[in-house]
Amino acid sequence: RLRRLRENLARTGLTADVVQADLTAWRPAARFDAVLLDAPCSASGTVRRHPELPWIKDASGLTALAAQQDALLDAAWDLLKPGGGLVYCTCSVFKAEGEARIDAFLERHGDGQAMAAAGDGDLSTGAGRDDPGAGRVRTLPSDWATQGGVDGFFCARLRKRPS
Repeated sequence: RLRRLRENLARTGLTADVVQADLTAWRPAARFDAVLLDAPCSASGTVRRHPELPWIKDASGLTALAAQQDALLDAAWDLLKPGGGLVYCTCSVFKAEGEARIDAFLERHGDGQAMAAAGDGDLSTGAGRDDPGAGRVRTLPSDWATQGGVDGFFCARLRKRPS
């Protein structure tokens, strides 16, 4: 992924400091204004493109993934300045890897609050699935069926309250 990131930066003419490290152990010299956490997940949202997934994977690993996602969320939060923003995302259709992780995170971190999602685009067709006002968006493989569908995806936008 870092190779692709560097290729994309070069292609777009953008620059960034790219660091490969264990997020739970890495401590930068300064805290950040924003962090994007594309967390390891079950990849269950890619079933549209990988129809074999239900036959080769089951939900047995979700507990371990949820624990890893919680640890990464907590570590990413520690990297933020007060007032900073965090975007958490997974390509999973399971609430255990999306909504439940954010609910548990907000219970653990009183200095966190949901931020309204940027933009006004409706990313899903199901009532109540996307809630940009609460900083959450959920898509399912059945969304936009007439255009061929989309991957299952969850993202949440959080803000660290200023001190």
